[in-house]
Order: sequence, then C-alpha cells, then structure tokens
Amino acid sequence: MRVNGQWAARMVCAMMAVTLVSCSDLRTVHLADGTQGYQISCKGFLNSWSSCLEKAGQLCLARGYNTIRSEEYDRELMISCKNAGAH
Repeated sequence: MRVNGQWAARMVCAMMAVTLVSCSDLRTVHLADGTQGYQISCKGFLNSWSSCLEKAGQLCLARGYNTIRSEEYDRELMISCKNAGAH
C-alpha cells in the first residue's frame, strides 16, 4: 500500500505543477476592422509578461505583430499579425 500512496502523492504534485505553469490561454478573436486577432493571457505562477510577448512572436513569426491592447499587470495581450509585405 505504501508504494501506491507514494505514487498518488507524486501524481498530485505533478498535476499541481502543471496547473501552475500552464495557465496561459490563446483565443482567436475578430477585431473591430473585421480582421483576425489573438487574445493571449499569461496567467499562472511561473508565467510572466515576457511569456505573452514570446507567444505573440511564435504566432506571427517573421511577419511581426501589431499590439491592439496590452495589460502588463494582468498579463493579457491582444495582437494582430502583420501582413507578409507590411513593415
């Protein structure tokens, strides 16, 4: 029984760690001008404002992105990816 109890305790700890780390959210949104944008939320103990900025960079890659709204304190960022030819 002791082995099963240790296993269960480790699983609970692992699940809690995953919950704390992975509390970021990405939603596709439609912006006021009709284009597609992204709402990025980087909540969670181990996420930071940098996590939101990195996620935006990963989404849009070399095209870059325009910031529609940013709330650094709440760690929320709304962006739209730039068109391939836009600077």
